[in-house]
Amino acid sequence: MRVAMFTDAMRKLGCCIKACKPVRIGLAVLAVVLVVAFTGWYKLCREESQTGLSSPEEWFKYGSIGAERTEGIPYWIWRIMPKMFPEYLPGPGGYAALGLPWEQGKDVPVGFSVKTVGVPRVAFNCAFCHTARYRTDPAGRPTLVPAGPSHTVNAQGYARFIAAAANDARFEGATMMAEIGKVYELPWLDKLIYRYVLIPGTKQALIKYGQSFGWTEEKPDWGPGRIDPFNPIKFGVLKMGTDDTIGNSDMPPLWHMKARAKHALHWDGLNTDFHEVAVSSAIGDGMTYKTMDEDGLERIEEWLQDVPAPQSPYGIDKPAGSPYRIDAARAADGKQVFEGQCAGCHAADGKRTGTVIPVTETGTDRHRVDMWTAEAAKRYNAYQKEYNWGFKHFQDVDGYVAVLLDGIWLRGPYLHNGSVPSLRDLLKPPAERPAVFYRGYDLLDPVNVGFVSQGDVAAKTGFRFDTGVAGNGNGGHLYGTELPEEQKAALLEYLKTL
Repeated sequence: MRVAMFTDAMRKLGCCIKACKPVRIGLAVLAVVLVVAFTGWYKLCREESQTGLSSPEEWFKYGSIGAERTEGIPYWIWRIMPKMFPEYLPGPGGYAALGLPWEQGKDVPVGFSVKTVGVPRVAFNCAFCHTARYRTDPAGRPTLVPAGPSHTVNAQGYARFIAAAANDARFEGATMMAEIGKVYELPWLDKLIYRYVLIPGTKQALIKYGQSFGWTEEKPDWGPGRIDPFNPIKFGVLKMGTDDTIGNSDMPPLWHMKARAKHALHWDGLNTDFHEVAVSSAIGDGMTYKTMDEDGLERIEEWLQDVPAPQSPYGIDKPAGSPYRIDAARAADGKQVFEGQCAGCHAADGKRTGTVIPVTETGTDRHRVDMWTAEAAKRYNAYQKEYNWGFKHFQDVDGYVAVLLDGIWLRGPYLHNGSVPSLRDLLKPPAERPAVFYRGYDLLDPVNVGFVSQGDVAAKTGFRFDTGVAGNGNGGHLYGTELPEEQKAALLEYLKTL
């Protein structure tokens, strides 16, 4: 009975619709609107989880931190930008000119994620600043060390490149689609969306991005392996307005964070909680509360707890005559020097290890500590109270953290601002340290411990670092500078093994 009644009602409704032309038109319009709306959402807004990242290390190198929706560049635009605008890069080779580590067979360098938000989009992640690259032989292939300091990566160069490209008149639909067509044939609908929506939208977003970093043009260049991580937070996220402070600092390693569980973090100890450090760093890279990938961040944090510092390329087993051969007796003497002179601040059980040493004691360039203020710490702890960020460990500081020295052979140049090219130079009085050198070359210096920083190849490959520039001072850290030369040599031999 009920089935018959329902069938009869539907028949009458169908007749009504057929008899009523406005209803038919309205339904047709509604159908079109729904199709267009769904297509727009599907092609511009839908978000898909990343797949194919088989290990925590792979996730660290290529996993999303949630920045694609706000900061991501559509993949095919990102792909052809170096081909279209090579004049805005610091040298030939496309993105490789920016010192980005790139694994064979990968579509993007280490430190970039590709995630679908409507279309595949490219954004950087934690590994952008925290993947080291080194070679022991000028003709050898580089070794990549995830969680190490990205001493070759030119972060400021990347920001300048994408902003300059966006301001170029050639950054427009027809021209860019012709370039994309040389490497990939997009489906017809994607062609329309790229040409009339994504390219114009990306252009405006990148121009705005460049304007937000306009203040950097009035300050000293960062150079490869360095970044000013917290002035962008002050000026952008915390809305404190620009000032004349300089926060240029080396990119630090993130390995074996479990050993640093109770340490002050960042160069100046402005936070003491690693989870807050990870989340706030992701915010600086464009993550929002709504786009945050909590599982992804947790996976990265857990991996960083235990991933060890890389094994040293120096050893007693190296062939005689090799610059990487360790003199075991001398290294043993150096260990005693370390325990007597350095362990209190740099050994795992040192009383001052992981604490902030006042800059009045270290004597090192104080621009970084002057950059961060009590007001900045207060604002970050109160950031977006409507969301559960949980920030409460940001603090004002006036010094630099005494850090563990694991993997110290890979952490040059030295001091928080990367102003001393080698450990041998760090053991010299400041007046005898190099006033000018080149940073960004990935060839290890086995004699002085650090990276090769002088000579034609270093000059051609690297960035000219002048310690006379504000924020680049190489003074201070006089510890060990008065040791006899024999003890300095022994100490260097031991430090190679860490």
